[in-house]
Amino acid sequence: MKAFLFVVILFLCSHATYAQDASSELFSGDDTVTTAADTTPHKPIDTTVIKKSIEDPFYVSPFLTGGKPIWFDIEQQRQRRNDAWIFFVLLQLLIVLTVLKLAFSNDFENLFRSFGNSNIASQIGRTSKDDITLSSVMMSIVFITAMSVLCRFVLLHFYPTSSLQNNFSIVVLIFLFTFFFVAKYALLKYIGNLFDIAAEVDEYLFNLSAITKTIGISMVPILFVMYASSEKYFTFIFVASVIILCVGIVMIVVRGLSTSYKLMYSSVYHFLIYICVGEILPVFLFIKFLTKTAI
Repeated sequence: MKAFLFVVILFLCSHATYAQDASSELFSGDDTVTTAADTTPHKPIDTTVIKKSIEDPFYVSPFLTGGKPIWFDIEQQRQRRNDAWIFFVLLQLLIVLTVLKLAFSNDFENLFRSFGNSNIASQIGRTSKDDITLSSVMMSIVFITAMSVLCRFVLLHFYPTSSLQNNFSIVVLIFLFTFFFVAKYALLKYIGNLFDIAAEVDEYLFNLSAITKTIGISMVPILFVMYASSEKYFTFIFVASVIILCVGIVMIVVRGLSTSYKLMYSSVYHFLIYICVGEILPVFLFIKFLTKTAI
C-alpha cells in the first residue's frame, strides 16, 4: 500500500511539472508574438479628418436637411431662365392669325397680293377705305409683338447679362416698337395734310403697312423654331430672320421711291430733309432707346 501511494505521488508530481513547463512555454511564446506584433510600425489615425468627413458628408439626403440643398465650392449653380410665358405669347399670336384668317379671309388675300405686286397694291390702296379696321389693327399688333420677341431672343443671345432677363422686358420692347410705329404713321399723315400730298402719303403708308404685316406673319414660325431649337441652330435661324427683314426693307425702299419720285424731282431739298428726319432719325433713335433700356 505504501508503494502504491508513493507511485501515485510521483505521477502527480511529474504531471504538475509538465503542466508548469508547458504553461511557461506558452506564455513565453505569447510574449514573442506580442513583441513581434508590437515591433510593427503603426500609422497614426487622424481623427480630425474622420470627424470632418462625418460632419460634412459629400451627399446629404433632402429628407434629413428639410428640403434645403447643400452647395459645395466645386459646384456651380446653373441659372435657368423661365421662358414658358414666351410660348404662350407665341401661341396667342398663332391663335390671332388663325381667327383673322377665318374671319377676314379677303383681307389676307389682298395683303399677300399687294405684297407680291406693286400694281395690285396701288389699286387696292386707291379702292380701300382710309379707316382703321379690326383686321388691320390686329395684324399690326402681331407685327409689333413678333418683332419684340425676336429682338429679345437676339439680344439675349449676344448679351446674356442684359436686363432683358427680366420677364417685364418684353413690355418695354413692345412699347418701343408701338411708339415708333405710331409716331411714324402720325408724322406721315401730318406731312401729307401739311403739303397737300395726302394721296402719295396714303399710298406709301399702305405699302408700308402691307409689308410690315407680311413680315410679322412670316416671323411667327421663325419664332417658334427659335424658341424650341437649341443654341447651336440659332445662327441659321437668325440668318433666315435677317433675310426676311432685308427683303422687307428693300421692298419698302423701292416702293417708297416709286411713290415719291415725283416729289423728289419737284423739291429735292425737302425730300432729303424728309429722308433724314422721317426715315433715318427714327431708326437711330430706336437703337439709342433700345440700348439704354434693354442692354
